[in-house]
Amino acid sequence: MAPAGWTDQVPVPPPSYHRAVATALHLDALTLVRRLQLLALCELAVHLAQRQCPPPLPAGPGGAPRIYREESLLLLALLRTLWRLSYQETHDWLCAWPALALASGLPLGADGRPRVPSKAQQSKRLRAAGAPPSEMLFVLLVRAGLWMGLTRARDLIIDSAPILAWRRADPDAAVGQAPAHHPRPLLLGYRRHTLLCRGTGLPLLFLLSRANVHDAPFARPLLELAVRLFALRPRVIRLDAGYWGLKLIAWIHTVLGAHAVIPWNPKRQKQRDGLPPTWTAQELGKRTSIERFFGRVLVFFRLQRPPVFGWSAVETRVALTFAVVWVIALAA
Repeated sequence: MAPAGWTDQVPVPPPSYHRAVATALHLDALTLVRRLQLLALCELAVHLAQRQCPPPLPAGPGGAPRIYREESLLLLALLRTLWRLSYQETHDWLCAWPALALASGLPLGADGRPRVPSKAQQSKRLRAAGAPPSEMLFVLLVRAGLWMGLTRARDLIIDSAPILAWRRADPDAAVGQAPAHHPRPLLLGYRRHTLLCRGTGLPLLFLLSRANVHDAPFARPLLELAVRLFALRPRVIRLDAGYWGLKLIAWIHTVLGAHAVIPWNPKRQKQRDGLPPTWTAQELGKRTSIERFFGRVLVFFRLQRPPVFGWSAVETRVALTFAVVWVIALAA
């Protein structure tokens, strides 16, 4: 059991945390972890991720044994993303707040104080775990929000946004066309294809691709995966002209029973075959909510150019950021 002095400890703000209302939360980290039972949720996410993607074989004899559990390190990564901290700032924060360290599942040391992983240990273990635990945590948070009635996901939007590569030598990044409003015509990096609930502005699912891949092939896989994972029954699905396709529109209308709001692509006007437009100016204007979501999330959580490289690291960063958005929504 934790000493009484630790349980009654005054909440400790994160190191160098000069943004008082940065996360729009009126809860301290310890209350947030306990109220949402984030440690148990991370433990379930790790368990399900290891069932789907078994971890690598353990190392042979020799070397130091692992002290910290995977769910504890996943929770630390979530808190670090939520409060936009570095690995060293997270370490200093937990050392100054033993109650939060114990609530995160960190073990006690010989001196009776919690053992806190160093910045190197946090980085190495997060990279070794890969993206599946973070992705599974995001899926569990979405299911929790749907179960609580936070969203019904009736009006959906699909769009993509570029993610710039942190290093030019990123082996998984590619050069692709930049958005029209971007000052440069080409960008090196990735694209994040997002399924968003328009009513609440919350992300439901995402897929990652290289920047040189077209958007159109990702609409149907996103919708199929969302229906399979969350049993969604959307009524309206809004997409931009890049997703235009007669097969996709027919599939949305016949299989999903939803209304597709997709402006036809002028470059494919000859392929319309007299099909009436599936949108009006008023309905199409409602798609701008995903642009506002991108504007908030990309800038605030540094997803425009995250300080990581490699496919797995970028995927983990996006999954943790979207999971943080749901943590804020559930706490609010």
